[in-house]
Amino acid sequence: MLSKKLKKALLVGCAVCSVFSLGTTSVYADQNNVSGVGDFEQKLNALLAEHQLPGVVLHIEHQDKLVLHRAYGKVNINDDRNIAKDDIFRIYSMSKPLAAVALLQLVDKGLVSLEADIRDYLPAFEPFEYQGQRQRVTVHQLLSHTAGFGYGGGIKNWVDFRYLIANPLSRRNDLSDLVNDLSGIDLKFIPGSKFEYSIASDIQGAIIEAVTNKPLEEYFQHNLFEPLKMIDTGFYVPQADHRRLVDMYEYDAGTFEKAYTFNKDNILFVEKAQDSEFLTKPRLISAGGGLVSTAQDFANFADMLANGGVFEGQRILSEELISRMVSSHIQGLDKHFLPRVYHGAGFGYGIGVKEVAGDSRAQGSFFWSGLGGTVFWVDPINELQVVVMFQVEDGWVGMEKWMIEHVYPLISSLADAKKKS
Repeated sequence: MLSKKLKKALLVGCAVCSVFSLGTTSVYADQNNVSGVGDFEQKLNALLAEHQLPGVVLHIEHQDKLVLHRAYGKVNINDDRNIAKDDIFRIYSMSKPLAAVALLQLVDKGLVSLEADIRDYLPAFEPFEYQGQRQRVTVHQLLSHTAGFGYGGGIKNWVDFRYLIANPLSRRNDLSDLVNDLSGIDLKFIPGSKFEYSIASDIQGAIIEAVTNKPLEEYFQHNLFEPLKMIDTGFYVPQADHRRLVDMYEYDAGTFEKAYTFNKDNILFVEKAQDSEFLTKPRLISAGGGLVSTAQDFANFADMLANGGVFEGQRILSEELISRMVSSHIQGLDKHFLPRVYHGAGFGYGIGVKEVAGDSRAQGSFFWSGLGGTVFWVDPINELQVVVMFQVEDGWVGMEKWMIEHVYPLISSLADAKKKS
């Protein structure tokens, strides 16, 4: 449960986010008879139909109670198969919070230091430089995406072009290849001077593998997936579960601003599940974007974060490091793309953090999304936890905005109904 120290921090409005226990212990009584749920579901189904969107699996918990865990819509708008609650989704960058927890476990054990130079663990890296000056990159900077790395892929500057040519995230690479490909590429800025979303989480995976001397997927399996009962989460879909992977769509909105609302004319079909590269084990085990998961599995992970590092009585990570993970470390810095999408948001360790209240989510809420459309957030002040599994590339912006605008009124209506009963 929430410690007195951390509870006090929340009550005084501190930006350091503490955590409530949001375990699935019971279900709202007679929720099918509560008009708020029916209204919410009617609006969600209308959204999917109006914009010809594939289905959604939604998992909501509030005040230790399961509000909803249901599936809505179709796997493919042109097929008959309904989305199922246990369908599997590509979660892409929602892998990053798991990578952060995995690396922080090694900090808990004294095997990694947050203030150490990452070259202490990955000596294959050449000394880092920015504009000809030697730089030091720490584990803390790597976790907070303030290390000076990028994703590259463009031709706006020489460093991005080097990323494009090196292609460190090639699925033909392993993690040592990734480090070798990055080695010698200049940093994009002085470490600690700004935030830039980057390949840093994949470098975290390389550190985990180097320090533990275990394959990254094996470490995740034994230290995250098994204790958190994430039985359907992994770096690819096993053959027995191929039928559960959903199809992929894309929202070709063009800009973040246009992506806030859906437009059916720009919803494009991309890939049948049977053609997905996620059906076979990759050579590159990407801690930054390589996982598949289900709504229930990810809800278990979010539950652990919300409960201060504990899941079903087992400690996964210390409360101190959970608090550090879900606190913003980029206040006062250039925040890259964050202001275009999230009002008043910062970034912790692999996760977004609300530095100030806004968009209904309270200060201290933490959240993240995946390129493929998946979304989650935990709002400790309002004791709310939401996981949305949705498979539309770049559809996460519009889906998150819609969910925020509709989930909070749903919770309010259920609370009002409870008071009247």
